[in-house]
Amino acid sequence: MNRRGKRLLDDLDQEIRDHIELATQENIDRGISPDEARYLALRKFGNVVRVKEDARAVWRVVWAEQLVQDIRFALRQLYKSPTFTGIAVLTLVLGIGANTAVFSLVNALLLHPYDFKNLDSLVRVWENRGIDEGYDARNIAPADAADFLSGAGVFEEVTTYRDQSFNLATEGDVEPVLGCAVSASFLDVLGVRPALGRGFVTSEEQPGFDQVVLLGYSLWRQRFASDPAILGKTIKLSERSYTVVGIMPPKFSYPVPAQLWIPLALAPEQKADRSDLSVMALARLKAGVSVAQTTAALSAYAQRLEQAYPKTNAGRSATALQLRKELYLYTVPLFLSLQAAAVFVLFLACANLANLTFARLIGRQKEIAMRAALGAGQRRLARLFICETTLFSLLAGIAAAAISFWTVRLLRSSISQDWTKWVPGWDGIQVDRTVLAIAIIMALFVGLGFGFATIVHAGRANLTAALKESGPGSLSRAKGRLRSALVVSQVAFALVLLVCAGLTIQGFLRLSNVYAALDPFNVLRIELSLPEKTYSQQTQIANFYQQYLHSAAALAGVTQVALSSNHPASNVDNETAFFTIEGRPSPKINETPSAAIQTVTPDFFPVLRIPLLAGRRFTESDTFTQPQVAIVSRSMVERYWPAEIAVGKRIKLGKSDSASPWITIIGIVADVRQNWWNPAASPTLYRPFLQSPQPSMTTLLRSGADPTSYAASVREIVLKLDSGVALRGVGTLQKEVTDSIGIIRIMGILMGVFGMVALALSLVGVYGVLSESVAQRTHEIGIRVALGANPCDLMRLVLAHALRLTLIGLVIAVPVAFVLSRLLASAIHGVVTVDLAILAEFSFLLVLVALVAAFLPARRAMGVDPMVALRCE
Repeated sequence: MNRRGKRLLDDLDQEIRDHIELATQENIDRGISPDEARYLALRKFGNVVRVKEDARAVWRVVWAEQLVQDIRFALRQLYKSPTFTGIAVLTLVLGIGANTAVFSLVNALLLHPYDFKNLDSLVRVWENRGIDEGYDARNIAPADAADFLSGAGVFEEVTTYRDQSFNLATEGDVEPVLGCAVSASFLDVLGVRPALGRGFVTSEEQPGFDQVVLLGYSLWRQRFASDPAILGKTIKLSERSYTVVGIMPPKFSYPVPAQLWIPLALAPEQKADRSDLSVMALARLKAGVSVAQTTAALSAYAQRLEQAYPKTNAGRSATALQLRKELYLYTVPLFLSLQAAAVFVLFLACANLANLTFARLIGRQKEIAMRAALGAGQRRLARLFICETTLFSLLAGIAAAAISFWTVRLLRSSISQDWTKWVPGWDGIQVDRTVLAIAIIMALFVGLGFGFATIVHAGRANLTAALKESGPGSLSRAKGRLRSALVVSQVAFALVLLVCAGLTIQGFLRLSNVYAALDPFNVLRIELSLPEKTYSQQTQIANFYQQYLHSAAALAGVTQVALSSNHPASNVDNETAFFTIEGRPSPKINETPSAAIQTVTPDFFPVLRIPLLAGRRFTESDTFTQPQVAIVSRSMVERYWPAEIAVGKRIKLGKSDSASPWITIIGIVADVRQNWWNPAASPTLYRPFLQSPQPSMTTLLRSGADPTSYAASVREIVLKLDSGVALRGVGTLQKEVTDSIGIIRIMGILMGVFGMVALALSLVGVYGVLSESVAQRTHEIGIRVALGANPCDLMRLVLAHALRLTLIGLVIAVPVAFVLSRLLASAIHGVVTVDLAILAEFSFLLVLVALVAAFLPARRAMGVDPMVALRCE
């Protein structure tokens, strides 16, 4: 306290003394004895301490001084109670830390996946043909995209682009690079400028003028040593020369994981094309236009296009989706489920901390009563308790935020970059200012909440009874019910978390087993992409891959080699196409049969251990000169020929009047689930490679030894055939499977951690309440023993209390857990399924945990000495 404050206090003390002396003298003058006169003067004046406090309350400096005093006292109290402080902080660290770590994921992946100007005004625009073609089929016809810009009236600008892979040749080495062909307005729509150089101009969208390139920052740094002199120089991309005109900013990568960009040069006939949904479109909305208005405008305009161009646009609709939501189909169910689980952990931690706080307050009833008797008002007590609870909650918040930096780094590195590079925002997962603010806000909210709860408790205390108590404090019936209710809530939260964790882990194990039948451990996977300039004819493509296959199959120890346009667990959906079944009437547009299309070589099915159920496999004789053939999956047969023999049936890709040849079904194979997000295997049509050669194919090489040891040999084979072809994605198929379900594994681990935390907090909660109950019932237990109660009766008494609380919690939690598991199963369809056995197992586990937690208090009750118990009151 400063000198001015001390002087004010001295003046106040003197004024009070003068006032009391004056009143005393007046009483003496009336004939009252000096002792009685002073007593009457003090009684008339009132509580001296309260008067001092009220007087000091009007001094602005006093409030701050009292606050400092309260903070110091709170720190001393926490220091004097290290067990309580440690458990309270650790409990809150678990609750706040779980939310901080998960919110880091949600913030980066759901709220801010891209760092673009006015992100919410950027939308993906695509056309739908009435079939589910997956994320990679959100395409649009070039002519339709131009019409939507000019006719829909909702866009400032529309840009189109197309993913493209390149073989980058530098210093005699060839490296595969993922890139994108974009229209000149691409960077303007995104609101991004190159860090060095310039962007594209409209004239470069013309064929022949498009050989310029923008390099991604990481590619520029890694392959060109951050050399600014690269601007204006020429580099080789897939056997074509491109002049570098710009370097993009460090964090720019759209569409992920593109590393370079070239102009999208379409010929006039391609720009006028409406039949082929060949490009992707991104648009920026006009100011004040909502996504709902945009969707309505696109729907109306798509109908106009259908009327104007019925041959190409019949049955075609258009839609828009905010850019940041383009992966919501996969990310929202996963990360919001995790966030909900983290919130449950926080609730559970708060319930556990409430029990700890109430138990501590019972021991401080006499202190509270003494403070109130000495003149401390509710406001002063409130500030004291709020300081104390806010201090330990802030300590927990700071500790949780610090731990979150490590947790987030662990989460980011726990999944292979081969998978995460495709997820927008993954590199942006961090504990930033927003996440830190959320952690501190949660800590303050919890601290203030407990502070006010403490005030309510203190305000209802019977001061007279508390001062008369010889023991540390007592637990009223109402407070006992409240603490029991908190334990019940802990059991309920724990069961819900354990069930969700169990279902998620079960789903991950199920997904792992889905691909086990493929025997992926001894399969090498390599992606090849032939340069379009060199391999423009299908015969050239076929010849290269045939030589490649024969050379690879001749390697010692190689049992089978196959090619596939896509493979299971690739995290890429197959291309989907309409087809017509011979002999059946033309269906309605929305009822046209469709199937996933894959192009494979004859050994594809043996390599992946996919059994042939009927008919025959492909052979080397299934070439262009022979009738078109196909193999179909069992699910395709069950959907389109449920009561017929499918082998020998004929289908045609497209409508019945299309120029496509009829394709004869020659075999049926077992179903294979393509990706983890597919709820089940979809109807699949396999075409022979020699009848439908593709420039980009994936090699699947099975060997008896370590498959990765063949990577160098395969690279030599490709180098001999064509030094301009690069290999990418080299690794085992097992790694691909592991990476593809990596996010489910992380979700299962986090859910499992949340479940174990819930179990531990429940055990502590049950133990704490029963220990306090036994301590408060010592007198009652002593009487029971004195009246002849045996130790087994006392054991039963305590265990019955624990069992009763647990069963009440389970009665509440079981239906809630069942409903939430149904919701989780529908949100993560194909991964999580409702399992009543898991619900029953974890319910039984919680009963056991409660009985274990009750054992020590029960033993303590059995050892009560009746004489000591009866004297303690």
